[in-house]
Amino acid sequence: MRQARSQWDSHRRGFTLVEVLVTITLISTGILVLGGMLLRSARAAEAASAVSYQTAAMASEVGRLDALPFTALAAGTTCDTVAVAQLPRIRCSIVANISAKAKRVTVRVAAIGNPLIPTDSVIFERSISGDAAPPLKTP
Repeated sequence: MRQARSQWDSHRRGFTLVEVLVTITLISTGILVLGGMLLRSARAAEAASAVSYQTAAMASEVGRLDALPFTALAAGTTCDTVAVAQLPRIRCSIVANISAKAKRVTVRVAAIGNPLIPTDSVIFERSISGDAAPPLKTP
C-alpha cells in the first residue's frame, strides 16, 4: 500500500504542460491589454501637453499685444513659425482698424504636424479715449 501511494505522489508534483500553457496565455493577454491602455494614455498625455503649450503661446502673444501702446498697433497681419520640440506652430496676429479709436486684434495659433490639435484663436478689441494721436513731447 505504501508503494502505491508514493507512486501517486510522484505523479502529482509540479504542473502539467496544459496548465503552464493556459497560465502563459492568460498572462500574455493581460500584458497586451495593459500595453494598449498605456499607449492610449501616453497619446492623451501628449495631446494635453501640446494643448497646454498652445494655450501658453496664445497667452504670451495676447499679453504682448495688449501691453503695446495703442498707437504702436499697426493694421495688418504678422505671422511667424516657431519650430520648438514641444509644439511646432504657426502664430499669426491680425490687427484691423475698426475706427480711429478702436482696433480689433486676432491671434491664431496652429500646430504644425499634429492634426489632433485644432487651431485656436482669440479676438479682442483695443480702444483709446481722447485723441488717438501720440502725445506731443514738451520741453
